[in-house]
Formats: sequence, C-alpha cells, structure tokens
Amino acid sequence: MISEEAGLRQVKEDEAEKHEDGAPESCMPLAMDSVPLSTEIDDNYAERKRPYLPSWYSLYDRIKGSIYIAFLSHICFILASIFYLILALVALNWYLYTKRLGIPEDVVNEDTDEVWTNWTSENGVDYILDKWEAYNLKYEMLYILGALLFVFVGLFDLLRYFDCLNMVLVLAGVAGMISALSKTYQATTIWDFVSVHMFLIEAINLLLRKHDYEGVACFRIGDVCFLIGAALDCIGSYVGIAGQQGLWVIQMDVFSCCLWLLSALTDITAEIYYLRKHVSNDGIGTV
Repeated sequence: MISEEAGLRQVKEDEAEKHEDGAPESCMPLAMDSVPLSTEIDDNYAERKRPYLPSWYSLYDRIKGSIYIAFLSHICFILASIFYLILALVALNWYLYTKRLGIPEDVVNEDTDEVWTNWTSENGVDYILDKWEAYNLKYEMLYILGALLFVFVGLFDLLRYFDCLNMVLVLAGVAGMISALSKTYQATTIWDFVSVHMFLIEAINLLLRKHDYEGVACFRIGDVCFLIGAALDCIGSYVGIAGQQGLWVIQMDVFSCCLWLLSALTDITAEIYYLRKHVSNDGIGTV
C-alpha cells in the first residue's frame, strides 16, 4: 500500500516537471527588456508626424520674438503720430485764419454745409466756403489715416504680447475714425472723448507692463511721454464737451502730439539699441 502511494506521488511529480518544461511560449512571462506595443506605435507616430505644423505655443513664441512685427508696430506708431501732429497744426492754422477773418465761434465749430453756406452768402464771402470744404476734407483724411495706423499698432502689439488689453488701442483708433466721419460738432466731440480715454487706458497699460529685459528706463521715457500726451488730450476733450474752445486748447493738442511723436521715436531708438547690444547671432528677438 505504501509503495503504491509512493509510486503515484512520483508519477504526479514527473508529470508536473514535464508540464513546466514543455510550457508554450505564450504562457512564458515577458522579459524585462521587451518593448510594449504602445511604445512602438508612439515612436512610429512621432516619425510620421509633420514637422511643418507647429503647435500654438511654438507659433506664439515665434511671433512674440519676431523683429519684423516689432518694427512694423514702431513704424505705424511713428506714422500715426506724424499724421496726428499734422492734423493738429492744420487745425491751428485754420483757427488762426478764421480769427483773422472775424468768423464767429458758433460758425467755426459747425461742420454742416448749411451753416457755412448761409453765413458766407450773408457776408458775401463765398470763397471762404471753398476753403472750409478743403480744410474739412484734409482734416478728415488726416484723422482717418492716423487713427487707422493706431489700429494697426494695436493689432501688431496684440500679436507681440498676446495681451487682450492691446485691443484698447484698436478701439481707440476705431473711435477716432468714427469721430472723423461724424458730421456734427456734438458727435465729433463725443467720439473724440471716447477715443482719447481709450488712449489714456493704453498709456497706463504700457506704463504698468513688466518687461524682461535690461535698460527698461529708455522705454519708460516713451511710455511717460505717451501718458502725458493722452492726459492732455483728455483735458481737451472735457473742454470740448463743455463747449469752450480756444487757442490754448489747440496749442495743447499740438504739444500732446509732439509728446506722442517723441514717444514713438524713443521706443524705436531704444529697440534698435537693445537689439544691437543684446541680440546674438544665434537668433533674433525683441523686447
């Protein structure tokens, strides 16, 4: 009895050993150095991926460091400031001209053809009507061009910084164009009020913006000039809404435009200085 049990035990042990030795490969455990199928798929996908389709982050990083967009913004800022300065000088020249002719203030401040036609007919000075129309056309064109260029400045800065506050400058330019196209003194004054306050918000945004470069003082000079000019324009808009116009208001507008032009020239000069000093041959970046 004991021998039979020992024999059965031995047979079971032999069958167990044969089962372990002859196990199929599918039942064998995976080796530690084996590569999962998912890894191979990921590697193949990485090789097939198109390199010319950049991610949004890399696209943003490339645009932000673009020297071309930076200088397009600076050039538009300079041109817009020049147009605004010419506009202020044209307004000053027209004001002095009307004063020499003794034209009443209520007529000068009106932009309707009816008022000017009636006054020139009553006083027998029809040639002044032609001069007024020429002045009005020049004023409108200069204002539209300057405001439109500020719209482009806002769009370029939006691409450079990806800051939604740069849309304020776009809205300031749009309000300026609407003001230029307005046909009444009241509408022009209201849209001027909106535009100059948008410029003031943009100036505050520029002054509070943190930059990651050295030599920021030079750029700050331009920002302060732009802020002072925008504040003076706001004062002029308050006077206009109150219905009080005068030579000092137009002179203040000329001074404000000079500050804006100084700001634009300071910014592009500081940009060029920064690039010459800090940018290496490995790549081009802007502040």
